[in-house]
Amino acid sequence: MPIADVAVDAAPSPDRFAAALRGFGPLRLIVIVVILAGNFVVVPLGAVLVLVWVRWSQTPWREIGYMRPRSWVVEVAGGIVFGCLFKLLMKSAVMPLLGADPVNQAYHYLAGNRAAIPGMLFALIAGAGFGEETLFRGYLFERLGKLFGSTRIAAHTTAACTRR
Repeated sequence: MPIADVAVDAAPSPDRFAAALRGFGPLRLIVIVVILAGNFVVVPLGAVLVLVWVRWSQTPWREIGYMRPRSWVVEVAGGIVFGCLFKLLMKSAVMPLLGADPVNQAYHYLAGNRAAIPGMLFALIAGAGFGEETLFRGYLFERLGKLFGSTRIAAHTTAACTRR
């Protein structure tokens, strides 16, 4: 028996359930529908279901965009500095050029409204930050990337399918 055949026979067989979840068969389509439907119930539910899928399908966290930063302090401080500079640029240069009102009237009711703080923090952190990014940029990009491959046309198709 050749050495190559021995190595293949000695390799452990993959978990069928995990492989079915990562594939594109009937079970996989049911999982996609359930995860997307969870997003209609409440935004973070879809993301939580994605995390359950990652665990059960044995998909590496890196594939849905979760990576441990080299330094948490640098990442958080860099995000805060970038956010402040971006806000300053938008308020001082871009919005006046476009003739936009300096006060966003749609959200002006939140000014001084302490009762709305918990709901807004939930919407910002759990809904937009965690829920939407995990579901759309993590899960759907990963799934569409596996379906279409890594060609340039596939990258444009994947980006176009997940835009809103």
